[in-house]
Amino acid sequence: MARQVASRSLALGRQSLLGTSWSLRPVAVTSCQQLSSMYVRSLSSKKEEPQDPLSEEGKQQAIVLTPGQKVVAGTRLTMWTGIFAFASVCAFYIGKELIPTKMSPNTIFDNAFGLIKQNSEVTRRFGAPIKAYGRDHGGHREGRRNFIEHTEYTNEEDGSKRVRVRFNLEGQQGKAFVFAEVSKSMPSGEFVYVLVQDKNNGRVITVVDNRSSLLAQRMAGGSKEGMEAFANLLGGGKN
Repeated sequence: MARQVASRSLALGRQSLLGTSWSLRPVAVTSCQQLSSMYVRSLSSKKEEPQDPLSEEGKQQAIVLTPGQKVVAGTRLTMWTGIFAFASVCAFYIGKELIPTKMSPNTIFDNAFGLIKQNSEVTRRFGAPIKAYGRDHGGHREGRRNFIEHTEYTNEEDGSKRVRVRFNLEGQQGKAFVFAEVSKSMPSGEFVYVLVQDKNNGRVITVVDNRSSLLAQRMAGGSKEGMEAFANLLGGGKN
């Protein structure tokens, strides 16, 4: 009898334990599901970072300018464009003056003055030593008379580019204007003409004058045979 009671009690205890474990299993499953969902939420929250105040929408809003700001921006752009254009023009003319070419006014001035100093008629009329300078502003400082007046143009007859210059000549016995012209079609150092005009009486001394030869060359068509024929014609048919 005692054994039956003990076995029955043991069986009831096992059933209670099994019932308890089965009752705890849904709770454990539910807890695991909750933990997994919380972990997923934490991962998603880490991936979704807070939006930067300067997001795409914010940037688009920041780019929008008021009418006053647009006017200021346009004025600044115009100002910088004008400054750049002015600097480019200045650089071009400064380079043109500093880099010597046969068509530059300073080169023409130097070459023409070299020929004038060798001309005995000019030296006899104005006296030695002779000096030359650019535009006279009424002062005695040499730095103010370095600018050489010049004109660039294209000759209508032969289409060549030419440069005319005018500068001042001064000797012990008087002053004069010097007029010189060069053509791009001529070799370096050659002139269309170099003329010296006395400021007192207007008398002109011809240092170089190739206008007749240029005319003959143009009429002969630029060929050597035509030039010889034209020279023979001017010389009366003499070889």
